[in-house]
Amino acid sequence: MIDIQVLKQNREFRALYLGQFISSFGSMMSAVAIPYILYRSTRSTALLGALGIIQLIPSIVGALIGGSVADSMDRKKLILLCEGGMAAITGALAIRLSIPHSVDPHPFWIFAGASAMAILNGFHRPALEAMTPRLIKREDIPAVGVLQSLRSNVAMIGGPAVAGILLSVVSPGWVLTLDFLTFLLCMLAVASLKPIPRSTQSLPLSWATIKDGFQYAMGRQELVGSYLIDIIAMTFSMPHLLFPAVSENFGSPVYLGWLHSAIPFGALLATLASKRMLHWARHGLVITRAAALWSLAMIGFGLSPRIEIALVFLALAGFADMVSAVFRTTLWNQTIPDHYRGRLAGIEMISYLSGPMLGNAQLGILSASLGVQRAISTSSLVGFLGVLACAAVLPKFINYLHHPAPPQGA
Repeated sequence: MIDIQVLKQNREFRALYLGQFISSFGSMMSAVAIPYILYRSTRSTALLGALGIIQLIPSIVGALIGGSVADSMDRKKLILLCEGGMAAITGALAIRLSIPHSVDPHPFWIFAGASAMAILNGFHRPALEAMTPRLIKREDIPAVGVLQSLRSNVAMIGGPAVAGILLSVVSPGWVLTLDFLTFLLCMLAVASLKPIPRSTQSLPLSWATIKDGFQYAMGRQELVGSYLIDIIAMTFSMPHLLFPAVSENFGSPVYLGWLHSAIPFGALLATLASKRMLHWARHGLVITRAAALWSLAMIGFGLSPRIEIALVFLALAGFADMVSAVFRTTLWNQTIPDHYRGRLAGIEMISYLSGPMLGNAQLGILSASLGVQRAISTSSLVGFLGVLACAAVLPKFINYLHHPAPPQGA
């Protein structure tokens, strides 16, 4: 059901893929544990929303600089440095949480660790996204996009599920310890890769190169549309940090892992049905429809009276998000020249992260006055209308057709 030939035939990509697979699983465990620790000690949805803002600003700064750094230095070395830093932060938090009979860390330390991780991730992800196309053939890019989605979805299903089980029986420190170990395994995989030379058109890091990357992105409406529609959909329809409160509304903290796993479960179903999708040529229209479906599904989630119905709507949202992600990734990797890939991956990261983080923050604040479920459905309706409005003002994006020729300068 999924094309895995590139994994069989390409040793370099296989090593990178498996290493990131393991690391993603551990990171998703921590993504459940950190908000859980914060909510357990404070009982505040507002602080859960603030966690999103605290992560957003460092992520933007990191991605702005990190994208240009990824275009100006050895991307393999940059990835190793970032993963080493993230492993150190995760290990430090794990040690702090594993001290017997200790109270939970003060929110300041949770925010500080999340901010540092966000900065490092801002350097890590552009380097990873920019390096991947150098390891594969251009014709393998759509299949690799599906494989990356599969990796992400399995991690987002399994990671929260395992974290939910562990959090019910052991200290959160054990969850972060496992994440620390996955970072070490990932670093070994990256270290095994052969050297990857920089593009001959690479330029040293400077404000001019950062500005040039933005000018290139803003000059292509199909790129602008892929960023903007995703930001709108996620800003108004991203309830992840509210899941601890949602699970309590439905009657049991056991539902926390289910809620976190439902979206990637739907995305996994879409991944398994992806072969037919890869032949669709109107990428802009597909992305728009998928973003609109995401918002509609989140409206249904907010209106759900029972946990079973809520999980179905979350799975539908995950299905739509996976479709959007595969076609956005294919559009970027097939049309962006190599010497721009780091900077454009940084811009993509800003769009990818800012929507969810802003969404979690504004929903955390809105839920304080409307209630959690009503805030999600009301905000998601605004997101749906915003997606339609964005599509109306970006005709070149909606009408964008897949182009088989490689980009100029690639």
